[in-house]
Amino acid sequence: MKKAFIFCNNNYIDFAIDFPVDGKIIAADGGANFLLNRNITPDVLIGDFDSISDSSLEELRDKAEILQFPKEKDKTDSELALDYCINEHFDSATMVNAVNGRLEHSLANIFLIENFVKKGLSIYFINKENEVFVLCGPDEIELNSKKGAEISLISLTEQTKMEFIRGFKYPLQNEILFRKHTRGISNIAEQEKLSVKISTGILLIIRGR
Repeated sequence: MKKAFIFCNNNYIDFAIDFPVDGKIIAADGGANFLLNRNITPDVLIGDFDSISDSSLEELRDKAEILQFPKEKDKTDSELALDYCINEHFDSATMVNAVNGRLEHSLANIFLIENFVKKGLSIYFINKENEVFVLCGPDEIELNSKKGAEISLISLTEQTKMEFIRGFKYPLQNEILFRKHTRGISNIAEQEKLSVKISTGILLIIRGR
């Protein structure tokens, strides 16, 4: 599987990279500052370079593939990074720090999911406090969890047909979650192994770290 890790611009100082980064590292503009502060050199730098520091940009000029875009553009740096993943035929993209900070960017990054999963790209989000798993039906996922952990299931599409969830306090079987309703928020893990299976729609599974 060809994996990409997209590091977005953020203000987290104390967020440790405590997960394996076993793929191509892509810095979306100011995400390069976050990486270089942790002595990690990205393979690719993408953006209009309005948030990367001058020192970071200078350091990467001879170390990374650099794709610079004009400041007046129709796509965010995150979307350009996802475009890169599609063009380079990646199977999955982990978006780091893409759903924290500025609300408009967080919402935009979430709404981008539908476009890119339909192109065959598997997407996963992680930041200091949360993980977001994305299921595009028909699909199934198994997760490890601590008992008692709160996990929310949210339909990104107008509706998601749930085949079943297992290991949760509140069951869902052959039911529909609707985007315009809040059912699915704050379910509780009753087991350490959880399963979620959907037949149609796009589902977000959100849990704390």
